[in-house]
Amino acid sequence: MNTRKMIFFDIDGTLIPEGINKVPETAKTALKGARENGHLLFINTGRTYFNIDPFIRELGFDGYVCGCGTYIYYHGRQLLAKTIPHDRCVQLVKKMRSCRIPGFYEENDHIYFDCDAKAPSREMMENIRRTFGTKAYDLPKDIYDSSFTFDKILAYIQPDSDVEAFRSYSDSFLEYIDRGGNMAEIIQKGYSKATGIRFLCDYLKIPLEDCFAIGDSTNDLSMLEYVPNSIAMGNSDAVVLEKCSYVTDYVENDGIYHALEHFGLLEGHK
Repeated sequence: MNTRKMIFFDIDGTLIPEGINKVPETAKTALKGARENGHLLFINTGRTYFNIDPFIRELGFDGYVCGCGTYIYYHGRQLLAKTIPHDRCVQLVKKMRSCRIPGFYEENDHIYFDCDAKAPSREMMENIRRTFGTKAYDLPKDIYDSSFTFDKILAYIQPDSDVEAFRSYSDSFLEYIDRGGNMAEIIQKGYSKATGIRFLCDYLKIPLEDCFAIGDSTNDLSMLEYVPNSIAMGNSDAVVLEKCSYVTDYVENDGIYHALEHFGLLEGHK
């Protein structure tokens, strides 16, 4: 019987409380104990790779599934990379503008912001842009240059946004995930947090029944529904709580530790 397990962690609301850039000490203890027991630990996030904070990377994860399954890393080696073709990126920017949907365009090593001076959300977008620092770029004036590509979109829906028109164009090749709060994550169809797990199961020859996933929001549903051992944080969206096989506490209330302990992943560790 295979004793080595793979454990996949979302970041925001799972490893760190929303709005707080700090992993609780009990979560660090749980990660260390699981790793010492021989289990493989992965970040599985909607964030692109550059947007994973250094204090997360320092925790010793074996790999990363980024951008909702579009980039996969294992022990520092890139195993998968999938970006949206240039011509389609150009058309998506045009459609976002014509449908009055502000947002930003995420790529593996930077983010493009479209801070159109005529947009009512200009101030909001510029405030968000500043939080990304030097890795945030204004959208190129020449989006027709062949080097311009991105992997996914985070959209901020406004009262006058024509979401129906945008989705009538994009739904055949992109998946629209409603994140609540007038925010949507728009990812490449055929790629998800679940496909990232499937890829690593095949690559590492680890059966799905030995996989665990921990998350809290709607963009975690694909991986939580895919694995048999699904864990919802106590702060999870209601739909997430309904889908998971186990519900733990909030991360700041030792939720990660309790979850791994519940499934016997910390045996022999205090």
